[in-house]
Amino acid sequence: MRVATGEKIWQKYLPSKNSQDYWSARRYLEEFLTPRVDLALQMREQHETDLTQVSPLFQESMLVKIAAKEPKYNQQTLIAEVVALLLAGTDTTAHTLSFAVAELSLNQRVFQQAQVVVDSAWNQGGINLETLKELTYIRAIIKETLRLYSVASGSTPLEATRDLMIADKLIPRGTKVSWSMLAAGRDQIVYPQSEEFLPERWLDKSTQSPLPMIDFGSGSHRCLGEHLSMMESTVMLALLLRHFDWELVNARSSVEKLQQNLLIYPSDKMPVRFQHRK
Repeated sequence: MRVATGEKIWQKYLPSKNSQDYWSARRYLEEFLTPRVDLALQMREQHETDLTQVSPLFQESMLVKIAAKEPKYNQQTLIAEVVALLLAGTDTTAHTLSFAVAELSLNQRVFQQAQVVVDSAWNQGGINLETLKELTYIRAIIKETLRLYSVASGSTPLEATRDLMIADKLIPRGTKVSWSMLAAGRDQIVYPQSEEFLPERWLDKSTQSPLPMIDFGSGSHRCLGEHLSMMESTVMLALLLRHFDWELVNARSSVEKLQQNLLIYPSDKMPVRFQHRK
């Protein structure tokens, strides 16, 4: 992540606090992952997928499935793959849910409507494959959160393969082009009332074309985890809405005083006060 924000790769070897934090985090991840990776590789080599000493949950895990299907993986490459999946599939979802919780606290109309939707689904048997289809409003909240608080604050640069015109400006061939995901999500032309938190905009059927969801990319490089991410976020937010009410300890300042590196994040770490629903 630090390399992506412009830091040279050799800087992690300097005796700085950043470097100490980097190596400490790396050691922690490797110590946690190594025995699990070794077990997955052992199961692959022994062609065993039902070892009695291994829990059924681990036997069905993505780690075991990846190791079994790809014989080229060794300990080092499999750990690297798992770390990538942890960062891309966990941190991103937690980031989005944090800002969704914040915006619901600041928009009581949306908060109350969301709880009505979740309670209705819950009364039909809880959150399952059938009732998940009825949580379109919750998915709209996730989309609106991503629009305002994109996980990646900037885009991956693209290179123009030919001369082209953008907004009457000539972009010569070979030029690297990048843009701000945060600014794009607040474009008044594309998203009217762009500063308002309006999940309903994603449910409006009157528009000629659907609103663009830019956060997962587009084309052949669109994020493979998009649908899993949306499902995880929808289910998790629905569970929070079912069981809790909450408020931001520092109110709106938590979403106004933001810092930015590769991600945006609240300066006050966004403390939240939860209360169990009766």
